[in-house]
This record gives sequence, structure tokens and C-alpha cells, in this order.
Amino acid sequence: MFLSRRWTELFRSDTGSAVLAGVINIALATIITLSVLALGMAGYYTLVIRDLAIDAATDLATYGAPSQREYLLKRLRSSLPELASFEVAESKGSTYAAISVQFGLPGLGLLGVGNGRIDVQAATERL
Repeated sequence: MFLSRRWTELFRSDTGSAVLAGVINIALATIITLSVLALGMAGYYTLVIRDLAIDAATDLATYGAPSQREYLLKRLRSSLPELASFEVAESKGSTYAAISVQFGLPGLGLLGVGNGRIDVQAATERL
């Protein structure tokens, strides 16, 4: 009986609860803010990579165009210096030119965004 009364008195006491709740709320708000920020950055990076890949595929599809791989890598590195890992593959057939970009995104907070892949195709020019 004595033990159960002591435990109930301990849990009914509000001493220190406000400080603990404040610390927990600040930590959760920080994690949620970082997760939303990471999601926004991942969306921005994906759009920039997609636009650069579309430009490179369009240039590759022109008649007699040289390889766009090094040019695309140079533009990716200058546009997104925060990302360190890019892999670019290109192929050119008689009817289409394709560029594939594989990239790694940084993750913050609860979201580990991870790796992504963008494939772009463009119709080739014929004379």
C-alpha cells in the first residue's frame, strides 16, 4: 500500500513537467523543420537535374552532335555543388537520344531522401 501511494504521488507531481515538455517540443519542432527543409531541397535539386538533362538530351538529339556527357556533368557540378555524386549515361539511336542521370541527395531530419534517377529521351533529327 505504501509503495503504490508513493508512485501515485510521484506521477501526480507536476514539478519539472513543463521544462521536459518544452525540451521535447523544441526537439520535435526542429526535426520536423529539418525534414520539411530536406524535402524542399530534394524537390529543387530534382527539378534542376531534370531541366539540365532535358537540355543535354535535346542537344544530343541534333544531327551530328557530339557526346553531351562531359558537358552535362560540368553543368551539374556548377549548378549543384552541394551534391557530390552524379552518374550520367547516354545513348543515341536512329530514332531517339536518351540521357540517364543517377544522383544522390543529402538527407536531413526524418527523411532520408537518398538516391534518385532521371531518364530523358528526345527524338533525333534526320536529314
